[in-house]
Amino acid sequence: MKRQSFALLAALAVFGVGIAHAKPDEVSEAAVKNCRYLGQVEGSSGYGKNFGWQPLAKADAERKADRIGATHIVWKDFEPVGAFNGEARAKAYACR
Repeated sequence: MKRQSFALLAALAVFGVGIAHAKPDEVSEAAVKNCRYLGQVEGSSGYGKNFGWQPLAKADAERKADRIGATHIVWKDFEPVGAFNGEARAKAYACR
């Protein structure tokens, strides 16, 4: 039984299933002056009747920033798309 459990956990780790990713720190432009710029990330709330679309769009952008190795993000803007949806844009940085 222990051997099967270990094999399952190893498989999950290899494929990234169930692994929580670290959320990049939200900082100001001044805080990243000695960091490496990785690029812009964009997040979307998806489509539907989302009255609170900003947190959904932010979370999507944060996941994308984490995937490219960002440790910090600087929010650029939040743009509504229609009445209930929107997009978030941020600059992603790797800081040591």
